Amino acid sequence: MSQNRSVAEMLRTEMDRLTPTERKIARTLLANYPVAGLETIAQLAARVDVSGPTVLRLVGKLGFDSYSAFQAALRSELEARLQSPLVRRDPGAGTAEDDFLGNFVRRQAELMLQTAANVSRAEFDGAVELLADPRRRIWLLGGRLTEPIAAYLCHHLKVIRPDVTLLRSLPAGWADHLVDMDKRDVLVVFDIRRYWQDARRMAEMAAERKVQVVLFTDQWLSPAARCARYTLAAHTAGPAGWDTNTPLLMLVDALIAAINTRYWDSISNRLRELETMREQLGEGRDG
Repeated sequence: MSQNRSVAEMLRTEMDRLTPTERKIARTLLANYPVAGLETIAQLAARVDVSGPTVLRLVGKLGFDSYSAFQAALRSELEARLQSPLVRRDPGAGTAEDDFLGNFVRRQAELMLQTAANVSRAEFDGAVELLADPRRRIWLLGGRLTEPIAAYLCHHLKVIRPDVTLLRSLPAGWADHLVDMDKRDVLVVFDIRRYWQDARRMAEMAAERKVQVVLFTDQWLSPAARCARYTLAAHTAGPAGWDTNTPLLMLVDALIAAINTRYWDSISNRLRELETMREQLGEGRDG
C-alpha cells in the first residue's frame, strides 16, 4: 500500500476490480467520506446491507491487513485535513546550505506525478466532456487560495466557449445565481484543506437542482465530493508547511489542453471569429 495515496484514491482506482457488492461499500464510503469508514464493521455492513466479511474483503483488496489499520489510515487523513501550516511544516525540509530551488522543483514534480497516477481517467474525461459542451452553462467558484485558479480556468473557457461565469467568493451573492441554475448547468468548485463549508453547501444546493458538479480538491477530499459528479484530486502536501497549488494548476492546464485537442474543429472556428473581432476593436494580443 502506497503511503502517498489516500483511502479515497484507493477506492476510486480499485473500483473496477471490485465485485458488485464491494462496489456498494466503496460508493457508500466515498459518499460519506471519511466518516462512514470510522464506524464499526457491523455498523458499516448494516448501512450498506452487506455482510461483515464482505467489508473485510474490500479492506484487504485496498492493501490493509486489518480493519483497524484501515481506520487508522482514515483517522490520519482526518487529522491531516485540519492541520494548520504551523503543524504541517517539516523542520528538516531544507537549510540555507541546501539547493532549495532544485529540491523544491523535484518535490513539485513528484506531487504532479502522484496526482496524475491517482486521478481516474474516466473522471477526467467526464469533466472534459461536460466543460466542452456548449449547450451547458459553466459556473466557477474558488476559495481564498484557489479563486485565482478558478479565474484562470474561467478566462480560458470564455475564449473557447460561451456561457462561462466566475462567481465571487462572497456567499451573500450566490443565491442570485443559484436560482437560475438547472440540469443544463455545470458548477466547478475548487476546495482544498481546510475546507470551506459555504462551498460545500453551495455544491449540495446546486446538486439538488440537478446541476452537474465538478470538484477540484486535494487527496484528502473536500466534503463537497459527496455531491460531485466528477472529482479531480491533486496531491498538494509540501514540506514547507503550506500546501502547493502547482499540481492543482497542472490538472487545470491538462483539462484545458484536452478540451482544445479533442474539440479543435469547433473551437478554431470560434477563435478565428474572435481574432477578427479583436483586430477590428484594436485589442492587443493575449499575454
